[in-house]
Amino acid sequence: MYIRFKKQLKKYGVDLTVYPYDSPSQMLHYHYVGGIRVKDENDTKAEPIRLHEPVLPFNSQSSFMAQLVSGGSITQADLLWISSHVYPEGTTVEVPSQPGQKYRVVNHSNYQGYSDVIIYELKGDDKHPDGR
Repeated sequence: MYIRFKKQLKKYGVDLTVYPYDSPSQMLHYHYVGGIRVKDENDTKAEPIRLHEPVLPFNSQSSFMAQLVSGGSITQADLLWISSHVYPEGTTVEVPSQPGQKYRVVNHSNYQGYSDVIIYELKGDDKHPDGR
């Protein structure tokens, strides 16, 4: 049995901007010309992606979902993001309904074997405290 949630995700979603994680192998490479750092021409950086998916505050009512995500361990998430897209841990998410800060994916649980849902744990990203 396969359970589809995409319509519900859109119905109950909020606007998000997702900045896919750049692994060290995907980072921009630089070289120096006359002592000036120049980006290599063939390097590309992932573009932000705009989505409309649910984000829930992490509280006692949503903690059962986080325990499912983390395999029953205690988590320190600030938000839970329910998505139909696959992103690696370290991905940064901007939630306009939570102004002033970006969030980083710290854990996830992929249910795509029998559903079209992935639940991500988001933690405030102290590297981007002003939301930029």
